[in-house]
Amino acid sequence: MEYIPSMYAFGFLFFPLFTLKLLYYLVLAERERIAEDILTNKQLIIDYDRTRNTNREALNKLKKEKDKKKVWVNLDQESLESGISSLRETVKEKMAELEKLETGDDKISKGFKLRGMSSNELYNITNE
Repeated sequence: MEYIPSMYAFGFLFFPLFTLKLLYYLVLAERERIAEDILTNKQLIIDYDRTRNTNREALNKLKKEKDKKKVWVNLDQESLESGISSLRETVKEKMAELEKLETGDDKISKGFKLRGMSSNELYNITNE
């Protein structure tokens, strides 16, 4: 009886190739998801910043008005500031995650973890 190879006989060649392609597609999908999150968060930062600027302009206009009427204004600048700062931190984390996926390296670029100095930190530096 002659042996006729079936398609299962060559499965050891097919399975690793299929697995590699599947893993490659999963990594691509994850990279795409992270990149989409980054773009969404950046757009939210822009929207929050526009709202913050509009509130600031409205407050300045109210201060400069000649006739001083009682006006109730609800400008929640602190929540906008905290929202913007948390979104910026999220973008930094997502960028680090994306860089790790793209390069396969756990090291993060040197300038990537930079953050702005607060007024107190700047004051302490200039007065030393």
